[in-house]
Amino acid sequence: MRAVVARGLALVLLVPFAAPAFAQDYPSRPMTVIGTTPAGTSVDLTTRFFGERIKAATGQPWVIENKPGAAGSIAAKAAASAKPDGYSMFVCTSGAMSANQYLQKNLSYDPVKDFTLVARMFRLDFTLMVNSEKTPVKTVAELTEFLKKKKGRVSFGYFSASMQALAEQYRSMIGIEASPAAYKSPHQMMTELEAGDFDFTFTAAEYALNPKPNLRALAIGAEQRSRLLPEVPTMVEAGLSGFLPLYSWFGLCMPAGAPDIAVKTLAPIVIEIANRDETRQLLKTFAGEPFPGDAAAFAKTLADTSRDWAYFVKLAKIDAQ
Repeated sequence: MRAVVARGLALVLLVPFAAPAFAQDYPSRPMTVIGTTPAGTSVDLTTRFFGERIKAATGQPWVIENKPGAAGSIAAKAAASAKPDGYSMFVCTSGAMSANQYLQKNLSYDPVKDFTLVARMFRLDFTLMVNSEKTPVKTVAELTEFLKKKKGRVSFGYFSASMQALAEQYRSMIGIEASPAAYKSPHQMMTELEAGDFDFTFTAAEYALNPKPNLRALAIGAEQRSRLLPEVPTMVEAGLSGFLPLYSWFGLCMPAGAPDIAVKTLAPIVIEIANRDETRQLLKTFAGEPFPGDAAAFAKTLADTSRDWAYFVKLAKIDAQ
């Protein structure tokens, strides 16, 4: 009997040491990270930047697999279908996780049920821009007055659903009609804005860092000013009380059911990297901002953004495709 008790006590005493041993073993091999954009893009380069520093912290590399297309849905589906072992992950985006459920019919993954949130990484803002020669205004109030005088002959350009949603919200709030002009690339859209082919656009904030001589940024579509564009007010500061902010965010996710140890190991590393000065300097090159946050903060961001997208889609009368 004493022998049985002794063996049982020995097993109990061993249990507390099992978790730390497992923690020290993770990660023990390379991690595969699925991205939503082509190689060489700002998002891809930032993903690789994080990967190099995670390798330095863990001793294991990130193997990047870019699966662009369908506004992130191709990458999201692949990530959701991966083995939940802590070695398959996904640089998830606000488009794939919040917008696509309203923009795409028969979405092949569930943004909430199919993923484990690890940590937020960074974000990209949008600015309201005009051609200052064709649209000679310096403030949002002046733009509003200018557009109202055109009496329905207003147009705006957009490249992504986020840009369209912001433009439609502005149009609705000032009470005008406007014709949207869709473009296949941001470069094409900005070239057309330079030519004065439409009245305004919400575009990536990086275009406001060193704008062309005839382009002007009037406001930013976020909830606070960008440290990189301190002179550019938010839409609310510019007089649009109640304007809902919208930005693109990026974070680290894993397939649903991923082990807790993977989240607990990687989350503080990702957050620490996001807070580094060198990360700020990298993001500065394309007007990005660090956006660190743990799984709880990440879950709130996802819920808030998804709720806002339901409003944007209804406002813009966007039909799922």
